[in-house]
Amino acid sequence: MRSILFLLLLSAGVCRSQDLVFAISSGSAMPMTAFSGYTLSGGLLKDFGDALAAALQLTPRYLLVPRKRVEEMLQTGKADIVCDLKPEWLDGKNYAWSSAIFTNNLIVASRTDTPPANTLRDLRDARLGTIHGYRYPEIDAEIGVHYTRDDAMSDEVNLAKLVLHRFDYIVTNSLYFDYARYVHPSRQQLNAVSLKINSFNTYCAIRPDGKLTLAQLNRAIDALHRRGAIDQMMARYRTAPK
Repeated sequence: MRSILFLLLLSAGVCRSQDLVFAISSGSAMPMTAFSGYTLSGGLLKDFGDALAAALQLTPRYLLVPRKRVEEMLQTGKADIVCDLKPEWLDGKNYAWSSAIFTNNLIVASRTDTPPANTLRDLRDARLGTIHGYRYPEIDAEIGVHYTRDDAMSDEVNLAKLVLHRFDYIVTNSLYFDYARYVHPSRQQLNAVSLKINSFNTYCAIRPDGKLTLAQLNRAIDALHRRGAIDQMMARYRTAPK
C-alpha cells in the first residue's frame, strides 16, 4: 500500500513538473482572453500560451486570478510565468523578463458623440474610465490630480459604462478597442478616432529560480516570432470574426 501511495505521489509530482502554469487576470477581456466559467477558453493569451508551452514541450495550465493577485501567484510559485506585462507594471524588481511578445498602444477612446481628445490636457477635470490596479504615469505626469479615476475591474465593464454615458472617455488599449469596434453590440457608438498615449511592447516574466531559464524562454518566443506564429495569432483579432 505504501509503495502504491508513493508511486501516486511521484506521478502527481511529475505531472506538475510537466505543466507550465500561467497566471491570468480574470479582469481581462477579448481579444486577450475569453472565459467559460472559471476556465480560459480562448483569446490571444491562450493562443500564445498554448504555442509557447508546445515549443517548450510542456502542458499549459491557466490560473485565473484578480489583476491584483497576478504578481502574487508568480512570487509564491503558484504560477511559473505571467505574460503581456511590462516591468514597471509589477512591484517586484527581481524577475527575469523575456523578449517582447506583443506590440500594443495605450489610448484614450470615446463615443462618436464626443469629440476625441487631441492631447492629454484635454482630459483635465474629466472623469476617465480606468482599470483597478493599473497605473497611468503619462496621464499623472501631464495633468496630475486634475482628473477623476472611475475604476472598473475590466475593459468590458468600462466600455459598458462608456456606452451608458457614465463618462466620455476610457483609457484602454488599441487591441481591445479595435476588436470591440468589430464585435460590440453598440459598436456604432464607438469612435474610430482615439488619442494614442504611447506604443508599447509587452513581455513575460519568470522567477530566476523558477522552472524555466530565461534562455529557454527566449529561444521559444524567438522561434514563434521567426516563423510568424505570433503575427498570425494577432491577425485573427484584427478583423471582424467570421
